[in-house]
Amino acid sequence: MKQLVTILFVLLAGSAFSHKFYISIADMEYDTIHNRINVSLKVTAHDFELVLQRKFERSIDLEAVSDSSEVNVYIKQYLKHNFKIYSQDIPLEMTYLGREVNERDELYFYFYFTDVTDPTTISIINKLLFSVSDQQQNIVHYKYLDRTKSVTLVASKSEDSITFQ
Repeated sequence: MKQLVTILFVLLAGSAFSHKFYISIADMEYDTIHNRINVSLKVTAHDFELVLQRKFERSIDLEAVSDSSEVNVYIKQYLKHNFKIYSQDIPLEMTYLGREVNERDELYFYFYFTDVTDPTTISIINKLLFSVSDQQQNIVHYKYLDRTKSVTLVASKSEDSITFQ
């Protein structure tokens, strides 16, 4: 009986450290002055560290990764490959600005897309973290002028469009 209680305790304690929701939130806003779309992307830091761990086959602490490291180069490549915006079917160029991790294990990436042909209609591809969980949901909010529209992307539908009339 004592063994059964110990096993149950270990299983319950382990589940307390995992999370039930796999969500990223991208807040995008069109910048009329610079003709670009600014993006702030929030993900769970340990989920993103799992992506890096699988790539580099070692444990990686994002707070210890320097801007000039091989890991940081991969982070930029991963974002460019998995988060894309199109304007009139033309892929926009991403410029990566940086990242930060807060005390609540939230990882923020900052970047922007330039040369927006038509900011009223954009297509978004967001495949971030689908390799970590098939339950991953990537929510994208796009603010154009004074209006905001949102889409939720999942593994079975990783692309959608937003249009303002």
